[in-house]
This record gives sequence, C-alpha cells and structure tokens, in this order.
Amino acid sequence: MSLRQWTSGVRKEWTLLTRDWHALGLLFAMPLAFVLVMSLAMQDQFSARAGKKIGVLIVDNDVSVASKALVTALQNSGAADIRIAAKASDVAALQAALRAGDHAFAIAIAPGYAQALADAKITLADSVVLTVAPDTSKQTEMIFQGTLREIMARERLNALFAPLALLSRSQGGEDIAFDTETARPRIDYVYRAGKASQAPSAVQQSVPAWLVFGTFFIVIPLSNTLIRERQQGTARRLRTLPVSQGVLLAGKLAPYFAVNQLQVVLMLMVGRYLVPALGGEALQLNGSMAALVAMSVAVSCTAIGYALLVASITRTTEQASLLGGAGNLILAAIGGIMVPKFVMPETMQQLTNISPMAWGLEGFLDVLLRDGTLSDVANEAAALLSFGMGMLALAWIVQARRTEQ
Repeated sequence: MSLRQWTSGVRKEWTLLTRDWHALGLLFAMPLAFVLVMSLAMQDQFSARAGKKIGVLIVDNDVSVASKALVTALQNSGAADIRIAAKASDVAALQAALRAGDHAFAIAIAPGYAQALADAKITLADSVVLTVAPDTSKQTEMIFQGTLREIMARERLNALFAPLALLSRSQGGEDIAFDTETARPRIDYVYRAGKASQAPSAVQQSVPAWLVFGTFFIVIPLSNTLIRERQQGTARRLRTLPVSQGVLLAGKLAPYFAVNQLQVVLMLMVGRYLVPALGGEALQLNGSMAALVAMSVAVSCTAIGYALLVASITRTTEQASLLGGAGNLILAAIGGIMVPKFVMPETMQQLTNISPMAWGLEGFLDVLLRDGTLSDVANEAAALLSFGMGMLALAWIVQARRTEQ
C-alpha cells in the first residue's frame, strides 16, 4: 500500500465529509442530547430501584433457636422479602441462585452459629455469610448490610448480656457494653468475568448506551457519500486509477473511524464533566484504558461494516437514510439502548443478545461499571469485530457483483 495514495484518499473523504455539516453535526448533537436528557431525567428512577423491597434467600444450616430468632428478626424488619431455602445449600448453589436474578442477597447461617453467638470472643463473620448478587447496586448493599449488622448486634446482645444487664440494673450498676465489630457478617460477592457486577446508575447506563447508538449513525454520511460517488460516476473513474481497491477502501474508511473515536471521547467527557455541572451524577471512568480503547475500536469497526453493507444494497441516498436509520432504531430497541436490559422481562433479555449494539453496551459497562480489563471485554470485542468483518465481506461481494453487471 502506498502511503501517498492512502493519504490522498483520506484527504478526499475528509473533504467530502466536512462539506456535509448537517450530517456531521447530527453525529455529535444527537447522542449528546440523549445523554444529557436521559442522565438527568432518569436519575431519580434509577436511584429508586435501591429503595424497593429486596429479595433475600436464607439458608439455615444451624437450625437452632438462635438461628431461627435471627431469621424471624429479619422477617420482622420489613426491609426485605425473606425466603427460606428448603434444604441446606453449598456456596456454589447459593451463587447460582443469585445469578438467576430472583434474589438480591443470600444469607448462609453456618452450623455452630448459636454457640458463636453466646461467646463474645468469637466473631460472627465465620458463622453468617452475606452473598451479594451481581446486579445489586452499592446503595442497596450498604442499606441491607446496615440492617443485618444491627439485627446481629441486637441478637448477640440478647444472647450475651440480657440476663446480666437485668441483674446489673437491679443492683444499681451500669449497663454492660460489648464490641459490635464482632457482630458483623462476612461479605461475599457473585462475580461476572472476574469483577463484581452492579446495576448501573442513570449516567452509567445512558453514556455508553447512546454512545454506541450515535456511533452506528455513521451509516448515514458514509452511505450517502458512497451512493453519490456511484451516481456521479466518481466510483467508476476511481477504479480506472492504478490504485488497489484495498487502498481506496482504507482511505475511504479512515475519516469515519476518526469521527467515531471523537464521538466516544466527547460522550465520555459529557458524562464526566457536563452532566454533574447540570446537577446529575458524574460518570466514573473506571477499568482499564486498554479495554476502553478496544471497545471503542470494535464498536466503530462494526458500525462502519454495517454502513458499508447498507450503502452496497441501496441505490439512492433516501433508501440508505431510511434503511440505515430504521435499522439502527430496531437494533437499539432490541439491544437495551432505549430500554435498559435489567428492566426487561426474561424473554426480552435473551433477545437482546442478537443485537450488536447490546454487545457494545455490555462491553462498555464491563469497563465503566465493573472495573473491567482487556480480558473481561475480549468476548464482546471479538464478537463485534467478527460481525463488522462479516458485514464488510458481504458489502464487498455485493459491490463486486454490481460492478460486473
């Protein structure tokens, strides 16, 4: 590949792209507007999810008066929907139950809990294990942890000091205190791809969702440019030049790839700085930078491959705009962009897996929400790149047949 030929192709495409300011502005203005509106308008609804009654699965392996008293105290607290497991379960079974999505927490009461409760020197962390489900928000976790710790402290107080406290008061003595740190449960987490998974906040959901959506709208300017070249005879004249089709294609796609990367940077900065300036929650840029770059590149390649296919199978700019725009809306609706996946019914959640936008959104959530590394997003990135290469191959085949006709 000649570098001079490639740079000439890039310069030509960039000139054509920047002439259409309306389409170029839409690529940035549309996702920016969606990010701002949805992040600010939906933050209360996303936060309210933490306040709803939560499902808690309890496994009582001690089966004692003390363990039953703990379960009863949790039921009477009204903070959770308590469900008692029919039989003793091991750690793997509890984690499988949490991954199924029916419970926010699981509490395992180990054998010997009653004995540990009555001994102030023994920490209860070895006897009570609280396991957190992958989609439980941090706010919900902290609220329920506080409730459980308060109940455990009260139960230990009753077991250790109630008789002594009554005797002390009857003799005019002071109340007896104890170290509440020993009345804490052990906290475990169900992990996804090696990282703890949480439900996203409004800004954590909106920024990657509309970022992916906006990236796919590169289909409109790219397909319009290719179709105009065919209609005006430019594509035919380019084929007569002593330049390989690969060089022409690489020069054509580079500016659109650069625009996609600018979109990603802009949307992340909007979530990080502009949304909190307007009263919303700031986007936390967690995870590996390499993983973030990998997802940005993979989503862009998929969007460009899809745009090339649309340009190849349509004959007019109107057809390309209609097919590309409608296709994006369908992929977004299915892929959890417009409606978050976690509020969908189970059947719809399974359906999201057919949309490449869902793969991109999940990969970005792995990075921004779950502190993901490059290995954590490898599956999503590979799926997106494979899909993009498949679309590119189909577009090449369609275009080759059209040229032969």
